[in-house]
Formats: sequence, structure tokens, C-alpha cells
Amino acid sequence: MRKSVFTIALLLGLQVSLTAGAQNEQVTLRVQNAVRPLVEKWVAEYTKTNHNTAFQIVSGKATNTEHQISFVTEQDAEAVFFARYAVLPVVTKSSEAAQLLGSKRLNAKKLKSLFFVKDEFDDDTKESKAEQALHIYTGNSQQSASRAYAQSFKQETSSFKGKKISGDDSFLNTALSRDPLGIAINSLSNIFDLQSRQLRSNLTLVPLDIDKHGEQILDEARLDDIILLLEQQHYAEIPTGKIGLEYDHHDSQLNDFVRWILTDGNKYIHEYGLLQLPQKELTAQLRRTEQQDLAQK
Repeated sequence: MRKSVFTIALLLGLQVSLTAGAQNEQVTLRVQNAVRPLVEKWVAEYTKTNHNTAFQIVSGKATNTEHQISFVTEQDAEAVFFARYAVLPVVTKSSEAAQLLGSKRLNAKKLKSLFFVKDEFDDDTKESKAEQALHIYTGNSQQSASRAYAQSFKQETSSFKGKKISGDDSFLNTALSRDPLGIAINSLSNIFDLQSRQLRSNLTLVPLDIDKHGEQILDEARLDDIILLLEQQHYAEIPTGKIGLEYDHHDSQLNDFVRWILTDGNKYIHEYGLLQLPQKELTAQLRRTEQQDLAQK
């Protein structure tokens, strides 16, 4: 009898141990530098109440997709999107580029002409003085904000003029600091200091030809005001892209974390320079994770 009780206790103990091991399986989060601070905040908050989940935050290309969430900025049908990012043109303060542009405000047509190689069907082939003199810098990675910019203007990334900078988009700021004739496009999180909520000390926004309220907001260059503006208004001159999550939708542990991101984690979006998804779209993304859960039960 004692031997039987001991055997049952041992088996139960082994089962509990195996269950705990499964619950503590490490989740790999593969992120780009632009959203890494936000992801670190999410992990810190999530693990306060979800003690059985451990995370590893990594960068670079995926080598193993098992038990992993990858942050993507492409329009992948399988991705669950949680936020948007806005892209603006910038130059360095008091630079030759800033002087060339002066107080002229650029509309969508002028921005397209400035940043992209003209196609054969474009009748207006004459370039302005600024277009001829400025040095264009754009990102060249799969996660670069330049991709959303090109898509917004119905262009390929290969159509960008100038130099393409490899690696993280933060390197575009370095390129501008070394070239007084440089102009670049970048996301809000790279243009603004997320602590002070002001433009990074050596940067200034290129004036855009939008409505008077929008022009005033951009001229004042306060991050939170710009985020609020772009959540309420759409401008052809200010493209936005989406950030999403690629993962195995049949993994309940990953689904739980993604669902938390879309609900509790959503309140940290603005803090890290991102725009909220419209509520209707956010609800649709949340419903996708719930449907996956129902399919598994």
C-alpha cells in the first residue's frame, strides 16, 4: 500500500514538474531597435502578473520560429497589427539644406518629386534648385520607415533618389549630422527625444503644405500634439505604416501575450512615439486572437 501511494505521489509530482516546465517555456521576441524600449516595457509589465512566462528579446533575422514573436512593418496577412508609425522629412538645424528649403512648404506632389526618381510619364521634368542640390538619405532595411513612405506615394523603394543607409533607421540621423545638404525621412520615434517629447537637438522638420491647424502643430513640434493630430487627420504628405506581430497563432501562450498587448499594453503606445490603431481596427485584430483560441478548444 505504501509503495502504491509513493508511486502515485511520484507520478503526480512528475506531472506537475512537466506542466511547470511547459508554462515556463521561454518566449523569444525578435524586435527592431525602434520598438525595443516599448517591448521591454511590455515584458516588465506583463511578467508582474504572469510569472510563468519568461522572455528573451533579440534582434536580427529569425533562425527558429518556434515559440517566437517577430515584430514586422510589412503588410503581412498573417500578422496581428497593434500600432501605426508616422514618417516625416527632416534636416539638421541651420544647415544648408534647411536654408535651401527656407519657409517653402512642400505638398505631396513636391515631396514625390524631391524624393523619387521621375518616371517617363512625368511631364514636369524640370527640377527645382533645392531638388538639384539636396542629398537624399533613406533607410534600406526590411523594417525601414522608408518602405511605408514609398508605398504611400505608389513607388518602389528602388525609386528613391540619393543614398540608402543600411541598418537601423537611427543611422539616418548620423548621416544627416555629417552632411549639411542632407535630408532624410524617418519615423517619429527616431526624430523625437521620447523623454523630453521635443525634437532631437540637431533636427528640424521640413515645412509641409497641409491645413493651417496641421501646419501650426508641426511648427510647434511637440510629439504628443503631432501624435494626436495624426490619429485624427490623414495627410498625403505624412505617410503612416503599421507595426504587427508574426507568430504561431496556435500557440496559446503567445496568443495570451498578444491579446494582452492589444488591451493592457496598448496604453503605452503613445509613450514610445507610436499612433493608436483606429478602435474599429484594433477590435478586429483582438477578435482574430480570440477566434484562434476558440478554434483550439
